[in-house]
Order: sequence, then C-alpha cells, then structure tokens
Amino acid sequence: MVLLCLSDIHGEGTGLREIVAESRADVVVLVGDITHLGGHEDADSVLAPLIESGVKLLGVAGNMDAEGARQYLEEKGLSIHGRGVILGPVGFMGLGGSNPTPFGTPFELQAEEARKLLAEGLAGISGAGFKVLVSHAPPRGTKIDRGFAGMHVGSEEVREFLLAGSVQLCISGHIHEAAGEDSLGRARCVNVGPFKSGRYALIRIEGSRVETIWRKR
Repeated sequence: MVLLCLSDIHGEGTGLREIVAESRADVVVLVGDITHLGGHEDADSVLAPLIESGVKLLGVAGNMDAEGARQYLEEKGLSIHGRGVILGPVGFMGLGGSNPTPFGTPFELQAEEARKLLAEGLAGISGAGFKVLVSHAPPRGTKIDRGFAGMHVGSEEVREFLLAGSVQLCISGHIHEAAGEDSLGRARCVNVGPFKSGRYALIRIEGSRVETIWRKR
C-alpha cells in the first residue's frame, strides 16, 4: 500500500491535483493544517481537487484549522479524528489538533481528551494486522518535534501511546522545522514536513516493512 502524506498545507494547495496523479497512491493521508485559520470554504478549495481525483482520502484537522474546516472533513467522511478505519490489512486511526500551545490556536486538546480519543481510535482498528496513527502533533522528545529554538514541543500523550506499542507507524506534521524520521517503542515515526514549503512524502507499507520516499514539489 502506498500512502501520499500531506501536512501543513495552510491553504496553499497549488499542484495537488498533479501530485496525486503522479504518485499513484492508494490512499491520500491528510495530516492537518489544511487551512490557515480557515473554515468550510477554505477547506473545500484545497481538498476539492483531491476528492475529484477519486483516490481514497482520510486524515485529521490540525490546530490551525477552524471549526468550519473540521466540519468539512466530517461531512465528506474524511475525518479519522478519534476513530479508526481499516483498509485491507492496514488500520488507520487519528488524532487531530495539537497539545496546548502558547498561541491559543483554534484546535488544541487537553491531555485527558487526547488520551480518550487515542483509545477510541485504537478500538476501531483492533482487527488490523498493521496499525497506523495519523497525529497532527508528533510525539514529544523525538527528532521530529523540535521547534525553531530546538525545544521539544510535541505531544506527551502521543509519546505515551506509542511507547505502549499499539501501532507500527505514526505519521505527523505540525513542527515545520522537524521533518524527518525517528522511532519510538516499536513505531516508525515520520514528520512529513510542510506542504506549504513544498515538502511531502510517500510511505510504502509492505507487510511489516515501511519505506519513506521524500518528495518536494
């Protein structure tokens, strides 16, 4: 299975139609911040070309997606925030938003809510042979959650969840400066980087093997 992973689009989706066609991906994974403080119409302007492509889409909203954008994902049946979807042998669960930030962005989660949503998502993919967490915020204390000042600013709840060994892959974004890969527990962790700056990734899953193929538009 090939995943086209897109994060931190921030409303700048130029070229997405062509990228989806070229990727020949089985699934497009949206990792949040589809808009920049945008609502329903903003989300539609970015995602309509992807929906029209006919490729399977799923994902979560980010902390910079306002309520209307989050509703759009729900209305279109794309959201896996707090729920799970199984496609063939692979189960996808999601956690949108982020841990609290100093900026009071539109979609932030307190610790207990994040833990509850993670548990609910995992329950939805219990029968999958290979499990994937799509979390806008990366796990705290890794190579992929260092902000511009070098501090770890990711999610402690995502870190705890991954250390429990429940999933084999975590796909995240949020921290633009920290695109890359790390591992935590038994999970490969990938911050796919900001599409706003031209970064995205293809992730190939073959059995238990995971390969990340980095791309730039």
